[in-house]
Amino acid sequence: MLTLAEINQAQAEELLDLFADGKLIESVNTSLALHLAEISRDLGRDALVGRLLDHAVKVAADPEDQGWCQFELMKHQGVDKDQFIGLAVASEKEGMPGLAAGIFHHVSLLTLGSEEAGLFANRSMRLREEAEDTEGMIYGHALLAHIAKTEGDFEKSQLHLQKRLDIIPETEKFELMEAMADLAHSYSSLGELEQAQALLIDSLKIAVEIDELSGILVARWGLADLAEISDQPDEAMVQLSDIMTAFMEAGAVVPEPVRERISKLTSQQ
Repeated sequence: MLTLAEINQAQAEELLDLFADGKLIESVNTSLALHLAEISRDLGRDALVGRLLDHAVKVAADPEDQGWCQFELMKHQGVDKDQFIGLAVASEKEGMPGLAAGIFHHVSLLTLGSEEAGLFANRSMRLREEAEDTEGMIYGHALLAHIAKTEGDFEKSQLHLQKRLDIIPETEKFELMEAMADLAHSYSSLGELEQAQALLIDSLKIAVEIDELSGILVARWGLADLAEISDQPDEAMVQLSDIMTAFMEAGAVVPEPVRERISKLTSQQ
């Protein structure tokens, strides 16, 4: 199925114009309606997004598909959290734990900064664990770690980050790279520098393996932090210089904070 990245904007606009008057919308199935809604959203055609999502709800083949479409429509409409909670509770009662978990996760995001956020995140996690939804649990642990960190419970945050790392399949290299770096930063904030360093080195190995500049930046920046904490400015300079080299070899612009940090270290020597 075509994505916006595979067609130019003029072609996408022309495609969407065919559905703008609403007549052709009635002939598409749920999957195509959702796909067209995504393209419409990318192009800022909000009115068409709403019509396509509303149609997707009407033609969904089964209750769970209909529920997911309704969820997307409600997000587009910007309804209040109570309506989301109502859909989540109903979905759970009707034996659709995956849908309910996804909605409770969303409600948790809407309520970040309040005591409710943790309650909804935990309810979502419970449903995902019951359904043995590994992918959902990965996202859930990341959210619970964030909530715990904002509440100042760094040990609890670290526990969730470790659980997240433990369940990521070895084939998911990018996710492993990110999870290792996140856990490393948690260890560092608790003063456990050796564990942090080991995780950053492992994260860096994966980043190099998959040629991911963002991962190289995060890992080497963290290793430079640890070097400075340990009063090893030369090692910090090596890590930062390697970041610069990686970006230059890839033909990418070296992030300004890297240049500034190298300049600052140089002036201190």
